[in-house]
Amino acid sequence: MPQAVKRNVALPPDQARYIDTLVASGAYRSKGAVIRAALRALQARDEAMERWVRVQVVPVLDALQPDRGRATPDDHLRTAVRRQQAVWLEAAPEGKEG
Repeated sequence: MPQAVKRNVALPPDQARYIDTLVASGAYRSKGAVIRAALRALQARDEAMERWVRVQVVPVLDALQPDRGRATPDDHLRTAVRRQQAVWLEAAPEGKEG
């Protein structure tokens, strides 16, 4: 494993308590393990969003390219993206980002 790079972060008290609770429960060995798991989850969510855009959104936009008159207005696309993002955020631990 590559050498770890240290970072210092400031957290709101509720998030710091949550990390302490997870470590005290034995679910994680250390505070760093909690943060690493959280970052892996964030990366997975971002990769899923990128995959969704690449696999489902881009092909539709490409198909509409020849006849822009058939295209859905940008605000409808933005709404669809926000709706999908909300679904993923609700499924994420704690149901919020922050």
